[in-house]
Parts: sequence; structure tokens; C-alpha cells
Amino acid sequence: MSKIVEITDQNFEEEVLGSDLPTEVDFWAPWCGPCRMVIPIYEKLSEEYEGRFKFCMINVDENQRTAAEYQIMSIPMQKYFANGEAVDEILGAVPESIIRTMVEDILKRFPSDETGKLKVLLASWVEKNREHAERFKKWTERTENLESNPIYNSALQAAQEVEKANEQLSQVLMQLPKY
Repeated sequence: MSKIVEITDQNFEEEVLGSDLPTEVDFWAPWCGPCRMVIPIYEKLSEEYEGRFKFCMINVDENQRTAAEYQIMSIPMQKYFANGEAVDEILGAVPESIIRTMVEDILKRFPSDETGKLKVLLASWVEKNREHAERFKKWTERTENLESNPIYNSALQAAQEVEKANEQLSQVLMQLPKY
């Protein structure tokens, strides 16, 4: 049984933009032959990825506001959403392998399980802190009288604490199971 969710102009925001899962939206129309060709692929994948990835369909003839908002000029158009934003798309009727590759890539970038979400969040956090630490280090090398300025001294101490915390976050990240 298909797990594809029928989307309308009225429920698009709730079902797609508000979804906790990465979501594919198939913009289609009943008169479109290529659109009908990909429906069985999405039906199959909707069952296979149930609970991890959401698959939706929206009829562009009946829901012109959403089609216009996303500038749908040709169908079938598959748009992929995560965290309330469009993150990728596929135009046309393509083989299952291409769609599956897209879904897997999006799941890596925007995992739907709690551990995966934590890994992505921590990895981003650690990386950004490392970038900031490098910039801060360069700043300290060019700045005179660091220790004598109380504000600069406080910044140095706080940066050292952030570095320690970043190292702890890195350790947690390494302990999380791979998937």
C-alpha cells in the first residue's frame, strides 16, 4: 500500500515545510504521461523509507498557488525539502536508481533519526568552532598587549574554554555509532 501523501495548497506548509522528515514532493498532473511513469517508483520508495523519508504528490492543475510559488514550469518535477527549505530537485521522469541516490544523499545531509541528527549537528558545531578558533588564533598573533587588556584577557580565557568544550564534543561525535 502506498504511503504517498496527497498535498494541496492548503496543507503544503504543514505537511512539507513543517515535516520532521526530509520530504520529496512530486509536482504532477493526471494528463502527464511521464508523471504517471514515476508514480510506481515513489510508491515503492514511500514504503521502503517509511518513517525516515516522506513522499508527497501535488497536482499542479488543482494547486496552482504552490506550483507558482515554486516556479514549476515543467512536470514531473520532484523537489526535495528538509528543515522547511527546498534542498534539491529532479526534473523529468528518471530511473529509480537516480531517485534512490538523491534520497540517500539527502538522508546523509539531513538524517531523520535522532542519532543522525545529533551527528550532523555536532559535526557542524565542531567544524565551525575550529574555523573560529583558527581566526581567533590569527587575531591573537597580530594583537599587542593581549594579557594587559582585561576584555582581551577575558576573551582569551573564554576561547580556551570553548576549545576544551569543542574537544569534548569531538569525543562525543567519535563515540556515536556509524550508520
